[in-house]
Amino acid sequence: MVTSACVLDSIQVADLASVARLFSECKVRAFLGGPLSPQLAEQRAAELAKQSTHAWAVRESLGSPLLGVVVLDRHHELEDLEVSYLFLPEHWGRGYASEAVRQVVARAFGTLGLRRIVAETQSANTASVRLLEHLGFRLLRKVVRFGAEQSIYFAGPAHGQAAT
Repeated sequence: MVTSACVLDSIQVADLASVARLFSECKVRAFLGGPLSPQLAEQRAAELAKQSTHAWAVRESLGSPLLGVVVLDRHHELEDLEVSYLFLPEHWGRGYASEAVRQVVARAFGTLGLRRIVAETQSANTASVRLLEHLGFRLLRKVVRFGAEQSIYFAGPAHGQAAT
């Protein structure tokens, strides 16, 4: 998938160290329960790479280094697919996450035919809250999970319109 700002393609073996960094980087994991150990981060990276149909590497162009990842996976409550995203801190604030998430959500509603998609973020993660609201997600509810208040957002196939 190609956007105006980035390219989304499969996670390659060469990306595994950068993907593992996403799981072990303090700044990235600040609202996700903290950094994982190097061993667990490497394990999660390998698992994510195997999930190739619904996990995308985000790059500036084909063959360029990894900026982050966007994933579609079952939400904790198992009713909906959830879009999630992790980007290396040096690439924050450049619009990559917005472009990449927008493209994955469009694919979810188009190619996959979903009627609703959710995204869950810690309520204190104001950057993630802003990103979801900017993309037209609407607050569904708040829950306490993982020891902190989480905001669960949703969007429907008109991308930005409420779906029930």
